[in-house]
Amino acid sequence: MNNTEFEEFLALRQKRSLTPDELARVAGWLAVHTADRERWDEEAALCSALRRMPEPPVPSNFMARVWLEIDAQERRAAAASIGAGWRAWLRWPSLATQFAFAVLLLSAVVVLQGRRVRTQTQVARSVEHIAAIARGPSVEMLKDFEVISRLNQSAADVELLAAFEQQR
Repeated sequence: MNNTEFEEFLALRQKRSLTPDELARVAGWLAVHTADRERWDEEAALCSALRRMPEPPVPSNFMARVWLEIDAQERRAAAASIGAGWRAWLRWPSLATQFAFAVLLLSAVVVLQGRRVRTQTQVARSVEHIAAIARGPSVEMLKDFEVISRLNQSAADVELLAAFEQQR
């Protein structure tokens, strides 16, 4: 037997009476280790005093009180977790989460800016192509008021059309 087993027998003696085999092993240990005899006797006296004490009275509503306390603790824990939700973002363990969120936000901004620049560039190119294809009236023609006023007329000039038809 070693010291660990002796400690286990001390703890076991508080829970139940030792068997004759276990008592024989302890007696062999105590014969060799006389310093542990005093501790063994003190523990034995303590155990016997505790066994003589009356059991404490248990109230009839003991289980109901226990369940009420459990429910109250659960409600307090739930209320505390709601308030701690935002504070949890500011603690050190969630710093990695904050960093990941910042990287995600930054990448989204970069992608959106890239699309905006690309869209403005595409609009500018489209305007260049349309300007090259659709030539407007010349400046000399726009200086003439009669030509401009004729451009706003919605009815066709029948005499002019007839003159063009004859020339063909």
